[in-house]
Amino acid sequence: MVLKKIAAGLMLCSVLAGSGVAHASVVEVRGKADVPFQTGFFASGADAAVRQKAIEQAKIGAWKRYTATFNPARLQSYKLVESEILANLDEYIIDLSVIDEGLNKEAQLFSVSIRASINEAALSARLNSSGGEVQQSSAAVGAPFTFMFVAREVESVKSFDTRRTDMSVDESELSANQSGAMRGGSASLEESKKEVRKTTTGGSSLRKANEVEYRVRSGADVDAAMTEVLAGYGFDVVGYADVVANCGGAAPAAIEKEFSESDEMSVDSRKRVIDAARACEAGYFAVGTLDVGMHDVDPVTGNQRVHVSVRGQVWDITAKLPRRVASVGPIQFAGLGPDPEVAARNALRLSAEQSARMIIDQLNAKGLR
Repeated sequence: MVLKKIAAGLMLCSVLAGSGVAHASVVEVRGKADVPFQTGFFASGADAAVRQKAIEQAKIGAWKRYTATFNPARLQSYKLVESEILANLDEYIIDLSVIDEGLNKEAQLFSVSIRASINEAALSARLNSSGGEVQQSSAAVGAPFTFMFVAREVESVKSFDTRRTDMSVDESELSANQSGAMRGGSASLEESKKEVRKTTTGGSSLRKANEVEYRVRSGADVDAAMTEVLAGYGFDVVGYADVVANCGGAAPAAIEKEFSESDEMSVDSRKRVIDAARACEAGYFAVGTLDVGMHDVDPVTGNQRVHVSVRGQVWDITAKLPRRVASVGPIQFAGLGPDPEVAARNALRLSAEQSARMIIDQLNAKGLR
């Protein structure tokens, strides 16, 4: 195949003015297409119509590769409006560059490879607006959303030595041998004894799980990031501190203390939290943890890297019995920075943003907004 290199900077779609879209909202995906042609269509270069057809097919291929990464809840919401989005794909692809194109005269194929920049924010807004098309109803729809996500890091780990129990059993066996002989016309009998010992050993080992204690970090970055995403998708977010101030419930410090010692909130605290949120007319309550790991060096950038593991649950609390309507993780996200503290804060913010989006995807898929 004769391969013609095209500058990667060739823009076929206009770039968003001022780069106003946040980096996290733009995803780059590659696509490729091979389009057959008939002899006589080409002279020294590609026919414009065939070339444009190849680019359009590569664009569709890049988009399908992108949607293949959706979680099940997001994919379900996307399927509701897929035909509409495909018909207006240029609204979601904000930049497209041709990387390579080539002509194989023997195979009569024209090939093109592209790189597409996808505006995730625009797509998310469309999926969120279509959530109501799922034919389900809930009293929580339109009700305030409150949450309590605790950021924590390991403060101490108590390890236990392996305890081993050994057992042994001794068995002995006595064997006797007799022999006879004739000496001087008289018979004599000789007897010999032999003792055989057999020892069987065994046992068991018991290893006790480590006891981990956590130190709670400031949750300001987490609260801000989750509120920004939830509010951006039309949720009326109410801070849990305001719930406590106006309707009672377990104090944030008490919940943080429980999560510093355990992965679960106590039954009593959970009931008090939900009763208070319900009294303040909240429709949803979410709770979870973000565990900050040890820092290391990112092999690509050389920056400090910190991983954060997230898990959480969301309940519809409008009925007498709370219903779990969404969950997150456990899933890990990594943040980079010039030092461990900046990397940790970046990881926490990214984790909070992505967790909020996962929650929204699941609520949209169920028609709960």
